[in-house]
Amino acid sequence: MISNATALICLSKINKLELLKKVYSVVITPSAVQSEVLRKGKEGYSNIYDATKNGWIKVIDPKKSINLGLGAGESQAISLAIERKDSILLDDAFAIKAAKSFNISVARTTTVIFIALQNKIINKSQALSILNQLIENGYYISTKDYAILMSKLK
Repeated sequence: MISNATALICLSKINKLELLKKVYSVVITPSAVQSEVLRKGKEGYSNIYDATKNGWIKVIDPKKSINLGLGAGESQAISLAIERKDSILLDDAFAIKAAKSFNISVARTTTVIFIALQNKIINKSQALSILNQLIENGYYISTKDYAILMSKLK
């Protein structure tokens, strides 16, 4: 799984970064994403740093980065997913649209929660708690999408 910054930052902020490891084993990010998330003093820094040091978050750059009119991290992550024919973890609507235009399978941060639930890594109560913690810590989700996710948790 290739990851952009949002999932790493948001899950790290609430001390749930290990969900990525439990769901995907290895997560790959390009250096532009790493420079975005590995800033001393930034919330979640130490969790992401430790995961990189422990080797389950790997930094790999695409051979060629396509300019998609997105941020450097998103463009590199999508370029890497195209090269490796791999799935990508994205939350930005424009980045998702760009990735899907290349037929890349896209997952969102919330997808990680539901995969963890499906694989019995967490239970429904924990899934709800994690979802609400993400929102409380700045993860944006529309009211409509929140309602859809709540119905899936029932």
